[in-house]
Amino acid sequence: MKRIPWPQTISPAAYSIQGGVVHSTTYDDPYFASAGAMNEKEYVYIKGNHLGRRFRESRKITILELGFGLGLNFLSTLDAHAATGGDCVLDYVAFEKHPFEKSDLRKCLRESIGAHARVDDVIAKLPPLLSGFHRVMIYPKVMLTLIYGDAAEYIKELEASVDVFFLDGFSPKKNRVMWTPRLFASFRRLAATGATFSTYSSASDVRRGMIHAGFDVGLPKGFGSKRNMLTGTFRGENDSKANGSIPADLTIVGGGIAGCSLALRAAELGMKVRIIESGQSAMGRGSSNPLPLVRPVISLDFGPRGQFSWYAYLSAMSFYRRLSLSQPIGWHESAGLQIPSSDVEWNKMREAVDILALQDDVLKCLDDDSDSFSKLNIKHSRALMIGQVGQLRQCQSFILRLLEGSSVEVLTGKTVSKLAMDSGRLGIRQDSSPFQVDGELVLCNPQDIKRLLPDTDLKLQSIRGQSTQVVGHPTSFDFPICGDGYIAQSEDGGVWSSGTFDVGCDSIECRDSDDLKNMARVNNVLKFDGKSPSLTARQAWAGIRYATHDRMPHAGRIRGGVHVLTGFGSRGFTWAPLTAEIVLSDILGLSCPVERSLKKRISPLRF
Repeated sequence: MKRIPWPQTISPAAYSIQGGVVHSTTYDDPYFASAGAMNEKEYVYIKGNHLGRRFRESRKITILELGFGLGLNFLSTLDAHAATGGDCVLDYVAFEKHPFEKSDLRKCLRESIGAHARVDDVIAKLPPLLSGFHRVMIYPKVMLTLIYGDAAEYIKELEASVDVFFLDGFSPKKNRVMWTPRLFASFRRLAATGATFSTYSSASDVRRGMIHAGFDVGLPKGFGSKRNMLTGTFRGENDSKANGSIPADLTIVGGGIAGCSLALRAAELGMKVRIIESGQSAMGRGSSNPLPLVRPVISLDFGPRGQFSWYAYLSAMSFYRRLSLSQPIGWHESAGLQIPSSDVEWNKMREAVDILALQDDVLKCLDDDSDSFSKLNIKHSRALMIGQVGQLRQCQSFILRLLEGSSVEVLTGKTVSKLAMDSGRLGIRQDSSPFQVDGELVLCNPQDIKRLLPDTDLKLQSIRGQSTQVVGHPTSFDFPICGDGYIAQSEDGGVWSSGTFDVGCDSIECRDSDDLKNMARVNNVLKFDGKSPSLTARQAWAGIRYATHDRMPHAGRIRGGVHVLTGFGSRGFTWAPLTAEIVLSDILGLSCPVERSLKKRISPLRF
């Protein structure tokens, strides 16, 4: 499959409001009927697919919508889901070529439907207008995957087993580019056995397209004064995870940030989870970094790695922000700076910002002509301002508390020595005691993977990194500063400086020479206003991370019920939440949160 170039230009929705009805000025078509926005959506899409009953009877429902628009179908679906108790996992995927800016969306919803209990919560979690896939957790069992781009083009990149199709794009007469034979053919690939669809339209082209896609099509009474609408049921059979076959148990080997992210998310989705960790505590080893950052790296790498890194950054910010609402995890958000190392790198960073075309509150280039630049207290004359950077302060102890307060079982000081199949069922040997694995097994510890899968070459290499807490600097600064490594202020007034990089080294002994490198980074970045700093190293930390040869993570199935989640290098805290979501989506039969082509690039079987 040919990968879709990324990023693509996203043009926000152009609209007008006439008599409380929102119209697209691009397509000269309304977003809903004048008879009532929410009433229309409930009649055509909720009742048209019998969602109330299906939410009560199913463990998971995957819905695919063409045309997210104002989010009215999603809001109606949230209402129907909540009315049935919200126990069913709602996996909602929506395409949108022209998404609304958040301020415009809030205005249009206020004008069209007035107050709605869930509007502010949904809008706050929407991603920036960046093309491609965006998985957003609205509630623990409600996920929204927004795909910004042309549905006719991006549909080939979607991996899902769809139970319900909401065909709510603009009229085929006004938007012929979307309603193509290729789009309808994709529905045949995506439809789960027994899938249904509904649409406000009764156009003959849509009817013929859905029949060609394998649906028995009906023509019931339309909404309000409209004579007819279209509904239908898929008559074919596709391989998919039936609701009764979704695994309920998950065993995770490795209790670092990868295993813990996976465990916490799986528990939210109702799985019974066990972590087996060979160390004396989870969140040790390479995941014991004293002050990890969650941030994007701005460069002209717009290939698979750059694309995945942006997706992972946005996903991680959402993940830790949501966890911090339930219990403090040391999560702190602020702006951040990325410093160029040369004129060439600065020009590349500026070009990347132009290509990404994000709002200034997301990315903004600054130089010493900017009014606010002198307040940054840095020695450089230019920098890139990143609107949101996350810091995890003492996150190890906080994540351990989250695990303790969850249903996750954590076994520490236990080594898995062998994998075996017995009568078609997977078993592991823990120390000298064998036991059977119910459900699926995910291997997250690189050392365990090498021992347990000796015939699988994941091409992992060890990378040693050291961080140093530096004291004695007379300058305070408000933002984490990144470039050659990073520096960030700690709560006790010191500065953590990190950035050493030793490939192939397995020693975690702290080195004075690396302390000097980290102190030099502080001295080279911060401005001391004529004062002579007396920098000293208060403490240091060294850890070993594992990266692949292509610097992409491993996330996916190796064989049968065995999966791998590893190879993050120094990006573990940023990459873990999204890769965990990819693995879980595969296990539970949910839609994949990234493109099919991108998923292949992080498959552990790619080498």
